[in-house]
Formats: sequence, C-alpha cells, structure tokens
Amino acid sequence: MKEEIRDTLRQRAGKILLGGTGALLVLSVATLGASLLSDGPAPSDTQADSVVQKLEGNLANAQAQLATRHTALLVQLPGMDIERVNRDRTTGRSLLLSLTGSSASTRTVKEQQALLDARYGFLDHQSRVLTEFVPQWMTATGATKGTGPTYRLADLDIDVSRVQGQNYSYTGMARLDPVHVGTDQNSAAKSEFAVFTYSTSPDGTVTSLDAYRASDKTRGTLAAASGEQPSPKPAG
Repeated sequence: MKEEIRDTLRQRAGKILLGGTGALLVLSVATLGASLLSDGPAPSDTQADSVVQKLEGNLANAQAQLATRHTALLVQLPGMDIERVNRDRTTGRSLLLSLTGSSASTRTVKEQQALLDARYGFLDHQSRVLTEFVPQWMTATGATKGTGPTYRLADLDIDVSRVQGQNYSYTGMARLDPVHVGTDQNSAAKSEFAVFTYSTSPDGTVTSLDAYRASDKTRGTLAAASGEQPSPKPAG
C-alpha cells in the first residue's frame, strides 16, 4: 500500500506543477481583464502596458515559488534519493549510446550482439535488446550495409518510473539526428527515436535493460512534434 502511495505521489508531482502553472495563467488573465475594465471602456496603452508588466512580474514570481515547492515535494517523497537519480540518469545515457553507436560501425549484427553481451552481464542471448533492438536499429540506420551515417544524441529525457524498495526503474526517450557531411549519400537520413527502460540497484549496478526503436509511423509523429524539417527529395 505504501509503495502505491509513493508511486501515485511521484506520478502526480509533475501534474501538480503543470496544473499550478495553468491556474496561475488563468488567474493572471482574469486579473488583467478586471483591471482594464475598471479603468473604463477605453484604457490607454500606457495603462494596459503597466498592468501587463505588473502581472508578468507576479506570474514569474509565482512560477518560481511553485517550482521550488515541486522540487521540495520530490525530495520529501519517501525513499527518493535525488543524487542517485542523477547518477542513474548518467548511466542511462551511457547505455543508450552503447546501443545506438552501432549505426556507423563496420561490425555485423552478430558481432554487435556479441560485444554487448560480453560488456553487460545483465544481457543474455535471449534479451530483446540483442534479439530485436540491435538488428532493427542497424537495419534501419543502414549499418548492416556498411553505409550508415553517424547519429548524434539530440535530445534525451529520462524519468523515474518506479521505486520498489531499493530498486529504481527508469523510462527514457531519445532523439538521435544523423550527422550530414556535405552532400554525402546519407543526406536523406532522418532522425531516429528510441525508447528504453532500465533498473538499477543501490550501488548503481544496472539489473535490467530493454529498448525499442520507434516505428516509422511513430517516428513521423515524434519528428513533427519536435519540429524536424522534412528532408528534401533528391533531384530526378
């Protein structure tokens, strides 16, 4: 029961921040309207600007206070170790780069699978990271043909998904953009998105890892949401 309460509080902590900010915006707009109407039907531009500046200042202060309370709430959650979370996020970034660095590698799929299997003790020959993600990723990025472009990590978001006893679980989503050099043959390559989950023990040891490459349909949706520009079609 305590675990469920802690998970609920963590999930709602972000919603509290967003909801509070939205409420502040609504209150500011309502106050602005009331202030302008109280000055008569045709308030001057100077009066309106003065009211807007005052409200913007009040809103900024309120948002800062709300963010501070949100951080304090996370710190006070039972069992939450902020330093450990930051450390585990660094670990997650390293894991992701190990999985996706094969895009520009000359290794075969089997060689890449063997490399990761030997490097990480929590993976085995039946792991979906090795049997599904690695082949899909290397095929989609052209690595299996030896022509894959190099991908750089453009965006990474890792959040705590669950705290169960001494074990922390995380969910991350990453956007990786192809690095184009002049008019190379990989100029039409598009951004890739990867979703991954992993768990750690108190000493920072990774105990599980899973990863998925976003499908073409999902990739298009995520790319549009992140503002990616469509690649130009080649002449002819």
